[in-house]
Amino acid sequence: MSKRPTGTSMDDDRLHELRETDETAASTLAIDVSALADRMRASPGDPIDWAVDDDEREDLPMLVLSAIDEEATGEAPYARQLREEGEAVVAPVPDALLEADPPDGLGLDLAAYDESRALLFDAVTTDETIGLVPVRFSDGEPFAADPLPGVAEDSDPVAEETLEHESGGDPTPRLETISAPVDADLLESVLADADASDSDVVGILEAIDRHDAVGPDDIVSAYPPLSVGGRVCCLLGEGFWTSEMAPRLEAVGVDVGDDALEVAREVHERQAEQLIETAGEPEYRDATSEYEVAVTGERDTAEWEVSEPGTSR
Repeated sequence: MSKRPTGTSMDDDRLHELRETDETAASTLAIDVSALADRMRASPGDPIDWAVDDDEREDLPMLVLSAIDEEATGEAPYARQLREEGEAVVAPVPDALLEADPPDGLGLDLAAYDESRALLFDAVTTDETIGLVPVRFSDGEPFAADPLPGVAEDSDPVAEETLEHESGGDPTPRLETISAPVDADLLESVLADADASDSDVVGILEAIDRHDAVGPDDIVSAYPPLSVGGRVCCLLGEGFWTSEMAPRLEAVGVDVGDDALEVAREVHERQAEQLIETAGEPEYRDATSEYEVAVTGERDTAEWEVSEPGTSR
């Protein structure tokens, strides 16, 4: 198995969540690889093997996994099986690789791991091998491995170099890596004039996408979801963001402040306006003065009646 994938980042900009799983074969946590299983040509029940990129480099450790043949599991150092949990396909990660100090692992304290602020990974692929690089937690805090052995706690070159590279010295998350169906430049412009914490807003935006907070029953029946370039504009009833969206996010453990929710709502409104203009649908544009809006990824609307630009409703 390749120890260092050199392919390209996943082109959907999705980040992959480290989540709790039923303890199995010394794996307490697993990474959601729903969007990656096809790349590995693997399905739930198929064997996989894990490694850590052990090249000497000033960077965060990269977890590496790939599908293996059934007969190779006896010789694989960290063989596991892909699992289906709910609607997700997950890959159990060996505890040893999560707990080991860098560069042999991520240096996580599994007993203190909090799924409500899940660690998110960026994926790099080559052939059937997947590299997973820890980027940040779901609350917006950048990931920094524990200080390397023998390095003073106030001088961690790995963490310092990574933060400098990823965010130019700014501890807020890179907007281009946000896992939500909104444009980075639009989000940046809204946040520039907002009073709410950037990380709080990002947490809400990502939770809306991750937990499918907008469903088919929420859509105004007169206006089917409008598909525009892989994203979908949804018209919602008056008061939806406060009466429905906020309670749904709080029910899954998201801290929803009024200011941050209002900024997230503005981001969705402005994104919807841009997409509706791109689609050239004046009826939808006029309706936004009467209804609230949200933007979702098109993958979330497979069972919806979706309206394509230029078609009659």
